[in-house]
Amino acid sequence: MRYVALVCFLTIFSFQQNTPPKLSPEHQKALESLRVMEGFSVEMVAAEPLIADPVAMEVDENGDMYVVEMHGYPLDVSGSGKVKLLKDTDNDGYPDQSIIFADKLTLPTGIMRWKNGFIVTDAPDVLYLEDTDNDGKADIRQKMLSGFALSNPQHNLNTPRFELDNWVYLGHEGAVTPFVFKKEFGDKGTDITFPDQPSAARLAPNANGKAVRFKPDSYELEELSGRTQYGHSMDAWGHHFYTSNANHIYHEVLANTYLKNNTALLVPNATQNISDHGEAAEIYPITETPNHQLLTDVGVITSSCGITWYGGGSFGERFNHVTFIAEPVHNLVHADILRDAGASFTASRLNEKSEFLASKDTWFRPVNFYVGPDGALYVIDYYRQIVEHPEWMSDEITQSGALYNGTDKGRIYRIVPNKGLPMNWLGKLNLSKRSAPELVALLDHENGWYRRTAQRLLLHRQAKEAVPALHALLKKSKFSEAKAHALWLLDGLQAIEKEDLVRALKSETAGVRENGIRVAERHLNAAFGKDLLNALTGLQNDESPKVRFQLLNTLGSVKTAESEKARLTILKRDLNDPWAGLAGIASFAGKENQIFDLAVAEFTDKPTPETSEFIANVASTIAGGENKTVFSEMMQKIMTVTPDTETWKAAALNGIAKRWQYQKGKGTFFLSETEKEKLLAHFSPTTTPELCTASLNVLEISGLPKGKSVDEKITLATAALKNPSSLALQGSKADTYRARAVGFLSMLNSDEMKPLFREMLTPKEPEAVQSAALRALGKMADTQTCRFLLNEMKHFSPALKKEAVSVFLSKPERINVLLKAIETKEVPKSVVSWPQMVRLMNYYDTDVRAYARKVLSVNEDRKAVLQKYMAALELKGSQSKGRAIFEKNCATCHQIEGVKGVNFGPDLSTLRSRNAQSVLTEIINPNNSIADLYDFWTIELKNGNAVAGIIAQENTNNISLREMGGGLSIIQKKDITEMQKAEQSIMPNGLENAISIQEMADLIAFIKKQ
Repeated sequence: MRYVALVCFLTIFSFQQNTPPKLSPEHQKALESLRVMEGFSVEMVAAEPLIADPVAMEVDENGDMYVVEMHGYPLDVSGSGKVKLLKDTDNDGYPDQSIIFADKLTLPTGIMRWKNGFIVTDAPDVLYLEDTDNDGKADIRQKMLSGFALSNPQHNLNTPRFELDNWVYLGHEGAVTPFVFKKEFGDKGTDITFPDQPSAARLAPNANGKAVRFKPDSYELEELSGRTQYGHSMDAWGHHFYTSNANHIYHEVLANTYLKNNTALLVPNATQNISDHGEAAEIYPITETPNHQLLTDVGVITSSCGITWYGGGSFGERFNHVTFIAEPVHNLVHADILRDAGASFTASRLNEKSEFLASKDTWFRPVNFYVGPDGALYVIDYYRQIVEHPEWMSDEITQSGALYNGTDKGRIYRIVPNKGLPMNWLGKLNLSKRSAPELVALLDHENGWYRRTAQRLLLHRQAKEAVPALHALLKKSKFSEAKAHALWLLDGLQAIEKEDLVRALKSETAGVRENGIRVAERHLNAAFGKDLLNALTGLQNDESPKVRFQLLNTLGSVKTAESEKARLTILKRDLNDPWAGLAGIASFAGKENQIFDLAVAEFTDKPTPETSEFIANVASTIAGGENKTVFSEMMQKIMTVTPDTETWKAAALNGIAKRWQYQKGKGTFFLSETEKEKLLAHFSPTTTPELCTASLNVLEISGLPKGKSVDEKITLATAALKNPSSLALQGSKADTYRARAVGFLSMLNSDEMKPLFREMLTPKEPEAVQSAALRALGKMADTQTCRFLLNEMKHFSPALKKEAVSVFLSKPERINVLLKAIETKEVPKSVVSWPQMVRLMNYYDTDVRAYARKVLSVNEDRKAVLQKYMAALELKGSQSKGRAIFEKNCATCHQIEGVKGVNFGPDLSTLRSRNAQSVLTEIINPNNSIADLYDFWTIELKNGNAVAGIIAQENTNNISLREMGGGLSIIQKKDITEMQKAEQSIMPNGLENAISIQEMADLIAFIKKQ
């Protein structure tokens, strides 16, 4: 799709009632620097001096326009923020006067009309502002909610939105740990509360870093299952979309409302990344004189914000399922088309090789959008020279004096189809004076602004006189979306009837049926609840995956045979959708055995990764629950000898073992001796390696059985190790079994086995057996064993050296032995791999950490090292050679487009938007700019173990921890004794030791694709 130049003021469309005012030369130049998708044009609606530093806007029911100004970004928390009311005094349709509606705000981030005033987000508070004397200035300022972290302003509470279900939703994520500006942004937040109602609902400190919804009048308050950075949006049917830096669009699939039905279910993430062009997706800026940190041609999404679903109804059918995101770093607006994909969506580029809107002007900084009453898309341009935060910038830029360049400027643009849209609403809508029937009629408007505004007004009035018209709208409407609004409004007016819900459940539009289920869920205890349940269960074979998914969630609270049968029917059909599997487990709390039986009966003869994941999740949930009977029934099925594949049994046992790994003791339920005997029987040359390993994993936690069966297995295992020819197995199968034999014998924790394990550490043995022997010695390593490993390490292969070092890293006292050997040059520093070095330099024990940094650290004069490697910037790099260097040195912690490395540290595709010197600086001095949300935590558990990694997700009950190596573990908070956070970058200094100057040039060429 090609761009068309914007000289939009040269043409006056015949039906427009207003002519845009003449612009100053500066503003005209800014307008002409824009390029928009063919078929559209752009107008400037407002600019300085009317507004400056705009970040959000709202249009109330009378057409009055309010703009939020955040002057304090990036470091000023003195209270310079404002909300301005824009007025049209010359009746040309465009604002020409601004009034300060509210000031002395810290870092305000969003605004929403509520009753006679406005809800404004300004961490740590959600404020209510109202003008009672009609002078255009707020004279009421009240705290509605408080306790949110005043963190880095890019990550604060933001974007209040009144949504279809009558809740107010707030964008929010966890506080970012500052390493530079701790005084300004070190706040972690407190309990989220209603200050005027201390006894009302409250949330955990900073809402566990999750988005939030609340109802101001009834003091209801809930934590959501997802989190977002700046901005969030819903489609016409209430599906919730988020955005965060490089991850420009993701969907909250499984709501916290349903997850809470089964507290034993551990879900690592309730959101789905839906972009089919990936995170850090390529984009197409047109900036002519870019900031020195940016590319001039193709970059990647790195600062996504302001996600907005277009519901204006004026852009044509192609835009009925489109979202926009702002990308201020690259001076553009990106657009995606969304398509259904099971319980979630897929987002594809609207344009393949161009963006919806882009500017040649490097100061053009779109940060947010607003779909107006005219159906136009309003683009809010922060217009600053620098929008990156100094927390993640070089000292040179921070000290340049340019951080606030442009703070007296700001623009709001209006994008319309070429045919034009009248700018005739400013101050002239007067919807507040419309009667209830007139407002109900607006629910059937093509523009979502009118539908949502009319719903809000009728809800605030509690307009019972609107009920007959709402019933009629459910029977007949021009737009299907109107029926969803009518449903929720009837619910909010406490006037919903059985016929309304049954009619919605029979609608030919899937979105109406889906919302009908959600509203019906709130009325299952009504007098007509039984009839409603019959109508609901009748949808179990609905053609829409999203309708079936919602029904599966809703019926989870209905404990009847009919409900269970319907849920099982849905699961049988949709089990290959992982989200349906998780929803099913959540809905069968206490009766998970029913869905376990279903999976075993229906899918064991055709195993897939999805069914194995589902079975593991069910087994984990049962193992972590409180119903011992259900657990015993599951174990009985696992132990039963069946002719079918053993894949499902291995999946179930792995789920149990992983669940018990972090729980104190041996798990919630102790296995009986009989169950242990049967598990031990799986340690056999004839058992599949997967089932053998899974059985041993469970036994290692629960303990071995007592009796002669153990002695028999010891004899068999010892013989297999000492005399491999005695096995019927050959080749790799024999190697795998013998490695399992070492693992089994290590469970005895007997010193008598140490000589045998040492014998296995010889080059004549397969590496799999040697590796198993090292792990076995690690379980029982004393001083003598540690000394043996240090002496033998020089004979090990690189992989075995890494395994040997892992033995030392398992306990602090062993680490000191290793570090001492390195310090005295008994073993070379090179035996410690890069990921292991990262772990040691971030170790939770302060003494060990200090010793490791002393022994392993390199030249700490990073300026000197950087100066040395500046020569790489003058050399021509090879992308192919750089790829090999990345795979060897960086892929252990990072991913990048084209190389599927370990998902632990940030995706380095985002560095492509930096200049070469900036990339080099990040490599040489990793503490120069620590990526947000990549704090490194060490978690000590009640069972005496410690785990370390990055917190990927957190909720009231659980923490999802991404560990080195990319593994994801879910830990219940009740199993944690202490959490400690590293004060430095996960990546230590010293990577340059493994890379020459020419290799650095190659690596930079690969990262930047140059």
